[in-house]
Amino acid sequence: MFDKSADLFNADAASALREVAQTARPGSYYSAPRQSEWLTPNLLRVSALAKTIFWAPTDAKSVREFWGRVQEHVRYPPGETILRGGAALSFHDLDTHPWREACDTGAMEEFDVSEWSHSDDPDRERNFVALLNCAMKEMVRREMSYDRRHYSLYFRPNPGGRERKITYFAEAKKADRSVAKPYRTKDGQVKFWRHSAFQWQFIRIGEEWYVQITPTYHFTRNGREKDKFGGEHLAKIKRMEWNNDVRGQFGMWRAYLATDTQTDMFSDTYPFLSFAPVEKLAADFGVPDELWKPVRETPADIEGLLI
Repeated sequence: MFDKSADLFNADAASALREVAQTARPGSYYSAPRQSEWLTPNLLRVSALAKTIFWAPTDAKSVREFWGRVQEHVRYPPGETILRGGAALSFHDLDTHPWREACDTGAMEEFDVSEWSHSDDPDRERNFVALLNCAMKEMVRREMSYDRRHYSLYFRPNPGGRERKITYFAEAKKADRSVAKPYRTKDGQVKFWRHSAFQWQFIRIGEEWYVQITPTYHFTRNGREKDKFGGEHLAKIKRMEWNNDVRGQFGMWRAYLATDTQTDMFSDTYPFLSFAPVEKLAADFGVPDELWKPVRETPADIEGLLI
């Protein structure tokens, strides 16, 4: 028994600790039975990249001015371009429309992407990761939006404000998941939308690049505008989720993002970035969950969360 008031760990506890040590008796110890376990890393391997990085100086005084010039010619230009030190870096050929309208193409240089992806120069690596981040957002732009505050991507509702569901294969089984779902009051009014989302981070391990996927949620009040109670909704859903719930979400993102597992998630193959699943890892030790895990009080089906 532990009394938080009487059993404080301070200088007065020294005598009590000595008493425990002096009165201890030999006992028996049995090691836990050894068992193996399979671990699912929340990583995807970068399986394909753009072949070339293009560099060209620009006289644009700011990022806004640069994109303003580009948008004069293409209203929604692709976003795989960054500005660094008075120059543009891009996976796109900057000597083509509309990029040439904002760059000095006469001074353009081309680099094999390996000069950046395998570079030990920290500045080059940071710029390369910035391009990868742009490519990630562009890769899913057809169906997803970017939450700048939480650095996450989330599914939009279907056109017309309809619930969005996707079908995918996880663990060799067909599964369905609602990835943009409205929650309603008793009289049918929409209280808020729950959007499946993920945060990501590109990681270099040796000569390979990986992306770490962290499943999460985004909340809006009408499918577009942020819900002011989103933080409370997220805290509640995180309290209700268990490991298998999060692993199930990652399985959905793996199927959605990895070209080796998706069927027709993307109508055309994205040219600058693709992912492949990472194999499960075998561990020669594990913890038998039934010996410590409490009985679940909340439903295992996360589709019902927050109702």
